[in-house]
Amino acid sequence: MSTLRSLLIALAGIAIIAGCQPKAKPVPIEGLELKKDELRKFEIKVPANWVVQHRKGDMIVAFSTKAHAARFTQFGKGRGGAKVEIRAIAMDSTTNIDSLVKRSKLEFEDGLDRYQKSVATLGGKSGQRLFVDFDQEDGKFVTESYFAENDSVVTMVTFAAFGNTFEDYEEEFKEILASVKLAKKMAPLPAGVPQGPGAPVPPSDTLKPHSGGDYAISYPKNFETKKGSASAISSTIFVGARLDCSIQVDVINAKEQNNLDRIVEQNKARYPGATQSNATLGGQKSVVFAYNPTATIAARAYFAVKGDKMYRVTVNWSKADEKVYLPIFEKCVRSMKLN
Repeated sequence: MSTLRSLLIALAGIAIIAGCQPKAKPVPIEGLELKKDELRKFEIKVPANWVVQHRKGDMIVAFSTKAHAARFTQFGKGRGGAKVEIRAIAMDSTTNIDSLVKRSKLEFEDGLDRYQKSVATLGGKSGQRLFVDFDQEDGKFVTESYFAENDSVVTMVTFAAFGNTFEDYEEEFKEILASVKLAKKMAPLPAGVPQGPGAPVPPSDTLKPHSGGDYAISYPKNFETKKGSASAISSTIFVGARLDCSIQVDVINAKEQNNLDRIVEQNKARYPGATQSNATLGGQKSVVFAYNPTATIAARAYFAVKGDKMYRVTVNWSKADEKVYLPIFEKCVRSMKLN
């Protein structure tokens, strides 16, 4: 069962001068609507105008915009972004509130634990609260999670916001927190209900071409494209029905540094704990980092250089649906051509 785990953040130590901290423009919350899970019976209000995903028996998550969803998976650069999330995690011999609190902490490159932990109430039951904030280039990032147990299931509710915008949502977050009903043991699946996270819309195994000017790649025909990082020469995200399963291609200026080994050395801090190996990308020598952004998501980041451009391809997929997503994503990566 899915849980949120450590996003490994190398940028967490960036210092921002007091009084000069930037602030992103928050996406407003235009009313709240109640969402219910028919399998585990948990409930939560979510922003009516945000992008909402519901995996039955597992989670409900709302992102301020679809573009912001990728930032919470990859924790890269961007402008703002917020989310509200509820997860249901079945308890077993190794999974309880204490273990989930520990696994939910971000890891900082200096090894320090900056978290505040306290007793809290969730869904009418006593539980725990976990809180941390730190500076990013676009302002303070804040994440706050609540944990409580009911019927041998832990319910975890998380609020998070980039760009120094958390305070803009605090009143609505209080109302959302008060609306939570805790999860219960899994009810039998009704007849005709698709099983498994992400059902019933897996990525198509039929690919269609995309030309990015500096490259070409094929991607699932039922995916769509959207713009990624603004700091790159070009950046495109290919994403389908599940916002936590995507392919992102970034083309970055490498005129000042086009030595692949040095580029890899400069970037490896972004992927602590990753497994590094050699590969090919578009016929060029490549280095790939295999890592886990969260407990439920696996990822790979490919680096290659051609001429004065550095190419980075990042793929993320649900571990629960690896057999569905990974072979298709690998096929997409193999299709890439560098211009």
